[in-house]
Amino acid sequence: MELQKKLDGFRANFEMDIGRKTNLDNEALRVKSTGVEARALKAGQRAPAFELPDMAGNKVALAQLRAEGPLAIIFYRGLW
Repeated sequence: MELQKKLDGFRANFEMDIGRKTNLDNEALRVKSTGVEARALKAGQRAPAFELPDMAGNKVALAQLRAEGPLAIIFYRGLW
């Protein structure tokens, strides 16, 4: 399957109706109003040690990943 068809299918699966988008926008504004952004780590800052489950439920420690080299960490909330 060509890449554009895959991308179009992916986009179609994640498009939202206006009500859901409005709800997500409102939730984002609510979270911002808590001031959490000011307390968040900035690019380049060192994260504290932590251990979290990966998508398969296996525990992964930050120290373990650091030992393998530079890394970027992305926390994806999803649409739940």
